[in-house]
Amino acid sequence: MLDLKLLREQPDLIRDALKRRGSPLTIDGLVQLDQHRRELIAGIEQDRNRLKTASDAFARQKTAGPRTPPADLKQLSDSIAQREQQLKPLESRIESELAYVPNIPHASIPVGDASANELVRTSGQLPTFAFTPQTHLQLGESRGFIDLERAAKMSGSHFPLFIGQGARLERALIHWMLDVHTKEHGYTEVSPPALVNRASMFATGQLPKFEEDMYRLRDEDLFLIPTAEVPVTNLHRDEILDEATLPRQYAAATACFRREAGSYGKDTRGLVRVHQFDKVELVKFVTPESSYDELERLVQNAETILRRLGLHYRVVCLATGDLSFAAAKCYDLEVWAPGLNQFLEVSSCSNFESFQARRAGIRYRQTLTKKTAYVHTLNGSGVALARTFICLLETHQRADGRITVPEPLRPYLDGQAIL
Repeated sequence: MLDLKLLREQPDLIRDALKRRGSPLTIDGLVQLDQHRRELIAGIEQDRNRLKTASDAFARQKTAGPRTPPADLKQLSDSIAQREQQLKPLESRIESELAYVPNIPHASIPVGDASANELVRTSGQLPTFAFTPQTHLQLGESRGFIDLERAAKMSGSHFPLFIGQGARLERALIHWMLDVHTKEHGYTEVSPPALVNRASMFATGQLPKFEEDMYRLRDEDLFLIPTAEVPVTNLHRDEILDEATLPRQYAAATACFRREAGSYGKDTRGLVRVHQFDKVELVKFVTPESSYDELERLVQNAETILRRLGLHYRVVCLATGDLSFAAAKCYDLEVWAPGLNQFLEVSSCSNFESFQARRAGIRYRQTLTKKTAYVHTLNGSGVALARTFICLLETHQRADGRITVPEPLRPYLDGQAIL
């Protein structure tokens, strides 16, 4: 959430940010509501002072004997009480409308829609084959790795089912990725709940704007997590951290659940777009001064996984119009899937600056000044399945349909080199 002070003092900055995002949202009504609130508060304070002065004067006069308070004192007191009653719903409305205002894009990112996204770099060799490469769906079903027909029987369309060596490969990927991030990159592993409350979803920016995209329990106000970003970011909700303990960085492997309302018909082949998928998520809490350096390190951590798997990928800086609601800057990591003949996003690495921390009440105490300030939060996939699974099968396939296991995964598959 943006600082209300920013709306008050620099509304044109927010208007420009909305314009760069291509958002139709206007803040004019919100500015007027805040102005009305401030005028109401100023009037109340002024009349409280008047009431106190008049009450003190009346109290001094009472020493001469009992007297009834003047009618205008009661009228003034009632007027103050009535206006105080108006404040609470007004402040709730301001907070509600402010919750729909997206974060301000960082000045370094390109302006425009997805067509303006900027290619930062590519890595790895584009795979070539002496045969026509199969898709992951053809490979997975022929080798018995995945069974989407039975998954649909269990749960409906767009749910995955990994079987046998496919399930082992997915588990090996998760185990290995966690080992890399915790043992080499210094993340602390956490295993968070898969259900979170409304406050947690609000803190990270999923609510209220994207509620229709989430899976919610019918009888309780709990949501299945769309990403481990939600519970892990809320790990320090309403806390004040010591600056000396920053950065704090966490890694979590969880199942993720997304309805993705309105996305039907888009990339529905095989495992490309599913309602449930596993993901290793990386979350950082950092100082504002270090957050953009930490973002670059976060991207490098995710890239390590893709390089070691021998995958061809590219890093893309998202333009303002393609940026998520809560992010100030975001890099997408997209991996080449030879069978599908397209790049697939397997990670988004974002800096939210203080946007999430302000919603979640996450601050830190500065070592020198002892003052408190909001931390900056970052997160990125390190990386997501099932799309990494897709790219691994399609990149490392052989002419006979078998799959070469990348070297780093072999210890996690009892030394197996071929699936």
